[in-house]
Amino acid sequence: MSEQAIKKVLITGANGFIGGSLMRYYQNQDQDVVGVDLVGNGDDIVEGDISQPDTISQQLQECDVIIHTAALVSNAMQDSDMWRVNVLATRNLIQAAKEHKVRRFVQISSIVAYGNTAEGEINETHPVHADGGSYVLTKLASEHVVLSEQTNDEIEVVIIRPGDAYGPGSRPWIIAPLEAIAKNQFMLPEKGEGFFRPIYIDDLVRGIAMASGHSDAAGEIFNLSCKGYMSTKEYFTPHYNWLGKKGPMLVSTKLALRISAIASKLADLMGNLNEASPSTVKQLSTKSWFSIKKAERILGWKPEVSFEEGMKVTHQWAKRQGLLEK
Repeated sequence: MSEQAIKKVLITGANGFIGGSLMRYYQNQDQDVVGVDLVGNGDDIVEGDISQPDTISQQLQECDVIIHTAALVSNAMQDSDMWRVNVLATRNLIQAAKEHKVRRFVQISSIVAYGNTAEGEINETHPVHADGGSYVLTKLASEHVVLSEQTNDEIEVVIIRPGDAYGPGSRPWIIAPLEAIAKNQFMLPEKGEGFFRPIYIDDLVRGIAMASGHSDAAGEIFNLSCKGYMSTKEYFTPHYNWLGKKGPMLVSTKLALRISAIASKLADLMGNLNEASPSTVKQLSTKSWFSIKKAERILGWKPEVSFEEGMKVTHQWAKRQGLLEK
């Protein structure tokens, strides 16, 4: 494995699920690292706005690798907000990174880039497809922004497409489902037979770090997911068990889309967001999974935490957070 020495890593979205986990990983490795987020902590996370990179010019000057995790992750927010944060801010950040001679820019994208209608096993050469709402579209556009900035070889670019990342702190796949199940407001489309591709956060972070420091990763796109897939019913059944409830509630995709569309309209009227939107329904109905052979071949990476082990740790965390109290 060809490792490049890293002077200092800058992580955007450092208060988030993936960003915060990366911060802890690098600190445990005694790697010099600084985080950036809209709210700082007066210590290792600096207050800054990536859409205005001059607010973090000192940090950009000091680092040689940026891992860009900051993004709005939502299937319900306004298109304009998603575009402003996920695309325009990414463009501003990578352009500033080039000005400050940052060597490598690692963009955290998503496997949603392949679209919700893709089927079968998908590798990194599969065409991307914007059939999944604003989140999918802005993830695609942010990849385009990053790839277009490496055309004159002034900066190395790496794109990571994580699978369905779960573990302590995961809002979409742990916290939000538990909250909805507790209120009896959770259902699975495709009668629970959609494909889920869980990757435990520690495995994902290790893969991101390996891609950030590997000389052969420059200019590459990597799927970081599990081997194969499981059904959504298999993934969400433990959530019900933790809460002492029977389930999951299984419905047809057609019915789920109808219910989610009504719920989204009601949420709009009340000024709320309904993350169980039609886009989420389509995401949970997908029949695709992701090849990780490229990451295995180039990075020497593969997931090491079993689903049972990952869910055991997550269950203990959820208990401590009071998420399982009725």
